Amino acid sequence: MKRNGIILEVRDDEALVSLSGAGECDGCEARSACFSLSGRKSSNPESWMKNEKGAQPGDLVELELAPGASLAMITSTFLLPVLLLTAGYFFMMNESDSVRAMGAGIGLLVGIVAAVVINRRLGSKKGFNMSMTRILEKTDCPSSGSNKTMNDSEGNTQ
Repeated sequence: MKRNGIILEVRDDEALVSLSGAGECDGCEARSACFSLSGRKSSNPESWMKNEKGAQPGDLVELELAPGASLAMITSTFLLPVLLLTAGYFFMMNESDSVRAMGAGIGLLVGIVAAVVINRRLGSKKGFNMSMTRILEKTDCPSSGSNKTMNDSEGNTQ
């Protein structure tokens, strides 16, 4: 998962990044479900992260969540509730229709609660934070946002 952000402040080897809405979440119909399950807000949050690319205030940077972390969060958010719904149904397989439906409902409820807990815990782990991958637009003067140069995918100025 990739997003863009603007560097607000730099301290030592870390940068405060304001995440913009130009990421994968904006086009996803299920983003409200992800935000509610992860406990995060859909607004443009600010986050401190390692400044390995040497970005300066005003620079537009690309941020990425590791594919493994993204896959783990997607699995816990969507697949786990469905699996527990199915398990709840099959656990009550020898009962009446209403009891099977109740088993499926309980399984779904347990799956949603488990997804919320897992996503909140994963979101606080170091490997599940976004990292800066490259500088998209470099600001020559931190006080002026109009004096920008474009960088290619390798970070070279064009």
